[in-house]
Amino acid sequence: MAILTKDEAQALLKKILSYSKADECQVNLSGTNAGNIRYARNSVSTSGSRSQTNIVVASAFGKKLGVASINELDDASLEKVVRRSEELAQLAPENPEYVPFLGPQTYKDSIAFVPATAAITPKLRADAVAQSLQVAKDSKLIAAGFLQDANGFAAMINSKGLFAYNTATNVNFSITMRTEDGKGSGYATRGYNDITKLDTAAATKIAADKGLKSATAQAIEPGKYTVILEPAAAAVLIENIF
Repeated sequence: MAILTKDEAQALLKKILSYSKADECQVNLSGTNAGNIRYARNSVSTSGSRSQTNIVVASAFGKKLGVASINELDDASLEKVVRRSEELAQLAPENPEYVPFLGPQTYKDSIAFVPATAAITPKLRADAVAQSLQVAKDSKLIAAGFLQDANGFAAMINSKGLFAYNTATNVNFSITMRTEDGKGSGYATRGYNDITKLDTAAATKIAADKGLKSATAQAIEPGKYTVILEPAAAAVLIENIF
């Protein structure tokens, strides 16, 4: 699926909104292209790609709200999803905590989209994994990892005059390295919106180092200890707190 431009997305959203008969209506449109490659026991096991588009329509009559979604873009389907959201709204009980949709807003331009990441090919994924596997072979360790990337857009419009549009890319890599006897295991993960910042070999070397050192790990007595967390571990901890 081609990523819709701001003008293309706005034109499609206006068409969908034109079918509305509700007091208030909001339409969200999103599209994603994604690819991945997975490996285990030092060899690639699967690879694939997917492309999807999704439309979500929210219709309100007073404080009654109905939501419906669809992934078809022909005119009949677009009108059908609007009618369905309106039918669900009429059947819904009033929500005493209903908040009206926002009016027009001003948003800064996004910096979340990197063309190099959107242009990732199957060969680039394979080459990145080959670098990781070479580290595993050189270290005499067993590797299992996953590399995935995506690029897409999201847009919304409502009957109050709000319109928003954004594009984004991301690439995520995770790797586990184990010793042949299974006593040692090391892990590393990386995530960026810019593929040029990803170094799979460097991340794999960190996982390999932990795998080798953990093979001789020893038990310690329960107690309070000062520990230093890697950036990825700290980030996940903060995410859970939020």
